[in-house]
Amino acid sequence: MIAKARRDRRAGADAVGTDAKATVSRRGFLGALAAIAALAGTAGGFVGRTASAAIKPVARPSAAQMKRLLAYYRTRPRWASWLVPELNVDDGWQRWMRTILNSKNLPITHDDFSRLGTTITQTHHWSMVIDERRCIGCQACVVACKDENNVPVGVYRTWVDVVETGTMVPDPSGPIVTDVGNYRSEVKRSSMPLICNHCDHPPCVDVCPVKATFKRADGIVMIDYDLCIGCGYCVQACPYNARFFNPVQQTADKCTFCAHRLDRGLLPACVTSCPTHARVFGDKNDPTSEVSVLLATQATTVLKEDLGTDPQVFYINREQEVYDENSTVNTVYPYTANLNSTDYATLSGDAPLPGATGGQG
Repeated sequence: MIAKARRDRRAGADAVGTDAKATVSRRGFLGALAAIAALAGTAGGFVGRTASAAIKPVARPSAAQMKRLLAYYRTRPRWASWLVPELNVDDGWQRWMRTILNSKNLPITHDDFSRLGTTITQTHHWSMVIDERRCIGCQACVVACKDENNVPVGVYRTWVDVVETGTMVPDPSGPIVTDVGNYRSEVKRSSMPLICNHCDHPPCVDVCPVKATFKRADGIVMIDYDLCIGCGYCVQACPYNARFFNPVQQTADKCTFCAHRLDRGLLPACVTSCPTHARVFGDKNDPTSEVSVLLATQATTVLKEDLGTDPQVFYINREQEVYDENSTVNTVYPYTANLNSTDYATLSGDAPLPGATGGQG
């Protein structure tokens, strides 16, 4: 992950003194253009590719450099040091990231998604059903996701909006007595778990200029962090506000359905942590899976069906007004940070945010 910050750093920067401060700032626009130009010549080779070429680790800094780096490090939160390339020794994390992208070497596609299941064999088709009747808004899934996927402070891959809808209605016999009359409550509190929908026709994949975002044959939408230049196109294209800019990796980021767990026969962390079994995960291609049974026997809905993205996260008993952008709701627990704010820059000291519209995720 940190290799991205290293790849586009300024030539000759040693990340000491003021140079270290410059290193942690987000790559400039010219750097992004240079990355696009370098990749353009081999863009055709990205189809079917699952990870970028091997990454050479940075040599350990000298004793003098390390002294200055540690002095800089002590003035920042612990995670901010991940942006300092000189501290990125070969600890195996780069190889791990390349492995979890597509450890089964499944075919991938960047367009013409109708090929999945036809010309491209689709052994599995992973989907999720969220039963809102069971969700109690405990946020256990949010905590489990952040812990499992090392999600930085202030951003989320999954989150649960807890909102209130409805109003207080005047009623002469109402139990709520005020100076201006009696009222009865028609206010309802609902929990709305949200996550990347891993759409079968994902607009985020279409708009990526360097083909860093792709869709695996099993339906999971993924990001190759080594290819991502952090342009934010996919963040803007997602109609569900499920993508965000990872301020540590300096790339786009989102839910992966815990692909590294799935490839090893495990369920996503958010599913295993739910105490009420509100999240159900499984293979739509298997008619005996719990997901298939629920889809066949329960009335389900998807978010923004009219957009034609064909989301693969389904909801049982979803309150329409909770996710209706035209209605007024009161967010009781505003867990997610707005990436258009300077909150994260304040936390990290001097790690600026992109200008793109950030997502809750």
